[in-house]
Amino acid sequence: MKRSRLWLACAAAILVGLVVLNAMRSRPIPSASVGDPALLLKNLALLEPKRLLAKVGDVELRSEDLREVLQSEFHGQVSHAGLSAEDLGSKVGQVLDALVEDELLAQAARQDGLKTSQKGCAGRKDLANQYLALNLSKVPTVDEAALRNFYKNHGEKFIIPPGVQVRELFLPLQSPRDKKDKTKDKAFVLGQELAERIRKGESWESLAAQHVPQEHRDRAQVHEFRGAEMELDDERKVLTLRPGEVVGPLRIEGGYSVFQGVARVRSGRIPFYEAREKIKTYLETRRVEEARQQLVTNLQRQRPVQRFAPDKTLAAVH
Repeated sequence: MKRSRLWLACAAAILVGLVVLNAMRSRPIPSASVGDPALLLKNLALLEPKRLLAKVGDVELRSEDLREVLQSEFHGQVSHAGLSAEDLGSKVGQVLDALVEDELLAQAARQDGLKTSQKGCAGRKDLANQYLALNLSKVPTVDEAALRNFYKNHGEKFIIPPGVQVRELFLPLQSPRDKKDKTKDKAFVLGQELAERIRKGESWESLAAQHVPQEHRDRAQVHEFRGAEMELDDERKVLTLRPGEVVGPLRIEGGYSVFQGVARVRSGRIPFYEAREKIKTYLETRRVEEARQQLVTNLQRQRPVQRFAPDKTLAAVH
């Protein structure tokens, strides 16, 4: 139970923080987020060859440099579909900003005598990371006082919302979903029957053993419910269940579920000792990002940075 409470509340806390942090960043989107083809860049092949995109000091950054970074970030997937020209331009712009930042940091690294055996964008990134790590030693570390102050000043992020303990009979879809008439799905019809039989006093365990696939029977055990992939009104019906009450079948991701209330779960607050490591991870990440941005800002004052006609760069897309 403690692990569940820790994950839920801390995930909420860190999520809020990361949303703010991401708004501050001009970085490429993480490669983990591009597994979905709908999020991958399309028309990258249409970037004009040898197009001058930016100049950092005396170093010219061209479309080939941008392509290399994109290939590295997206694991070589350079022919994509699903993005509008506007979204494409935005994502390419983010990667170009990061490329410029890395070049600034890499130039400063070389000036300080740092070296790398890697070539191209990998070498640039390696030098940038080395320079950042070198300068992080000058930035105060996240100490215990900072952790406790964050917990004290952001208490709302560590609130556990009220919930309910339930038993659940999950019935996977047995036919393509018919949005107009859900009664055509055998899982829905079966759910109606099972809900009525439960209300009449039949054994929950027996019905689960007979009708719920083995891999989903753990849901039939008493567990805590604080929300799921389902309609908001249906979610409210589950969250307001009283002990013994039955509701369903309700459409949930992958099928239909019948729920029975077991006990109400009060709201509460995650104690500091449980939230500590998540807070530390977030503050350390923020420390690194803020240090990077400060270095970039300082270096931009020392080295001229020029960007050249991004509209022309993406002309082929439009």
